[in-house]
Amino acid sequence: MKPKLSILILLTGILLSLPFVGCGVFMPEGAYEAPQLPKSELAIIKIDTEGGWIHRYSLITVRIDGKLAVSKNIKGYEEISIGEILVVPGKHDMSVSTVHNSFTDEGKPSAIQALSNFSADVKAGSTYLLKDEGELVDANTNRLVSESKFLIDQTAFEIEK
Repeated sequence: MKPKLSILILLTGILLSLPFVGCGVFMPEGAYEAPQLPKSELAIIKIDTEGGWIHRYSLITVRIDGKLAVSKNIKGYEEISIGEILVVPGKHDMSVSTVHNSFTDEGKPSAIQALSNFSADVKAGSTYLLKDEGELVDANTNRLVSESKFLIDQTAFEIEK
């Protein structure tokens, strides 16, 4: 009788934990809110909009500690302005998700989404620049602070009109 009870408890535990696991990643809901501190006590993260790399995408989103900090639709080659992100100093987990338009082999419009994760230890009073491919560099020294460790997901999906 005991082995059946243990299996039942194990299955119940697995089933109860499923709502908290989605593709192995738990994303807290809600928007990232800048802390109410003087700017000199915070780190600043800017998204590099120079060089044209950002124009390859139709959408870019940035999450800090799982919270949505930036979501920007990009249309053609128009000038892009993305505000700075104010962050409490310390280590933060960040992710960058990009979507770019493509076509299937049959010529149907589709989109490809890529998601990359990285961590960075940011300092108060410093400014960082998020560049293509998930590189975070110190804006003053151009020193690489962190880069995307791996691509988590690259998914193609068709666009229905």
